[in-house]
Amino acid sequence: MPLDPFIIYALPRSRTAWLSQYLSYGGWSIGHDEARHVRSLEDVRSWFAMPMSGTVETAAAPFWRLVREIAPRARIVTIRRDPREVIGSLLNTGAPFDIPSLERLMHRLDAKLDQIERRTGAWSIPFADLDREDVCASLTETLLGQPHDPFRWGLLRGLNVQINFAALIRYAGVYMPQMERAARMAGQHMRAKIMGRPLVSAEFTFQQEPLSALLRDGQDLISEHLVTVGEAPDSCPTKNLPLLQKLEDIGALHITTARQNGRMFGYLLALTAPSLESDSKSEGMHTSFYTSPLAPGLGLKLQRASVAFLRDQGVDQVLFRAGVRGSGPRMGALYRRLGAEPFGEMFSLPLKETA
Repeated sequence: MPLDPFIIYALPRSRTAWLSQYLSYGGWSIGHDEARHVRSLEDVRSWFAMPMSGTVETAAAPFWRLVREIAPRARIVTIRRDPREVIGSLLNTGAPFDIPSLERLMHRLDAKLDQIERRTGAWSIPFADLDREDVCASLTETLLGQPHDPFRWGLLRGLNVQINFAALIRYAGVYMPQMERAARMAGQHMRAKIMGRPLVSAEFTFQQEPLSALLRDGQDLISEHLVTVGEAPDSCPTKNLPLLQKLEDIGALHITTARQNGRMFGYLLALTAPSLESDSKSEGMHTSFYTSPLAPGLGLKLQRASVAFLRDQGVDQVLFRAGVRGSGPRMGALYRRLGAEPFGEMFSLPLKETA
């Protein structure tokens, strides 16, 4: 039976590059600081879906809950080295560190390793023990399912494997916006899981509310929504909010929300306009739509509530779009349950890319 993937958490300068090379054996390919290449939650899922995969990570400890959710069977190991030794080793690289910030970061990461061990029962190995053959033999046999090779151990034991630290700093400098965006997405996802509580009631109130109320009370929902479609959780201000406000001011934007005990659990934005076919008719279109995963079944109720509000306002026809991001591809089934029928197709032509 294939072995599950594994992740080894450690502080930097803890022989992590050497360990990734030592464990790349018997068909296994072991990564090193793969987190720097992550740009979305799907990247994490895809990586842990690969057979015979493992990784040694020096900056991923704060996101251990995400790994437990995405790969609950992944095996976990920690390598522990005194943060003071780690700081000294990093300073010896000659990189231009801000020492107080570096000290805070290393102690925070070390505290995360403590948390991982308490919450997961991870196998904890002292840094100095990586020089012991019996410990490395146990790693090979347990993580890889391979017999220990004393000859290979003898060849690699004294090998000094170092990353190109200057190249790593250059990489971080160029890709920092993408790395920070991915970290914010992961953080928002974990916070939503931690803060989420199962609903004790299925009773919701549906109402139409102004844009200001959505932006005030729906921030957490909006952040969750953005993450599900692959955007940064704090990117709401980059949307065309002034245009939305103008549409609301002229009566063309209608926001239906679902609340329970004052807390917002879902929202749906609809746009209305006169019909191009007849000056006596008006049309509406459901656009941005999200419901909390804590409220299963709320989506259909929210859609129906919006349709009812639009009907009361004299709208003659409502159009629905099944998008390509997040839950978009599955929306067709929901619209059919509302009684809607297919109405042609929609296509997108990015002019700036094709000009």
